[in-house]
Amino acid sequence: MTNPNNAKNDQGQAFHLILDGAQVPAFPGETLWQVAKRAGETIPHLCFKDAPGYRADGNCRACMVEIEGERVLAASCVRQAEPGMVVHSAGSERAQAAR
Repeated sequence: MTNPNNAKNDQGQAFHLILDGAQVPAFPGETLWQVAKRAGETIPHLCFKDAPGYRADGNCRACMVEIEGERVLAASCVRQAEPGMVVHSAGSERAQAAR
């Protein structure tokens, strides 16, 4: 069994962030939306399709999340994950209102 604390992918060594109260692994270059999807969380999205040939633009603002310590909400489809981030999606009234 692979230890998630030592996990690697093509982008490099995994790090952790907090998503809706749970510690989840993330990899360099991943967006918050990708991290959430892999963790089993559903963040709504309209302008992005997780398929070859599509790219996220952050235009529709349906995937907004709240990041502790930041004044403005972030589009999770384009915001890259960073070590130690604390992200609120499902439980964030601000993010829900922005959607």
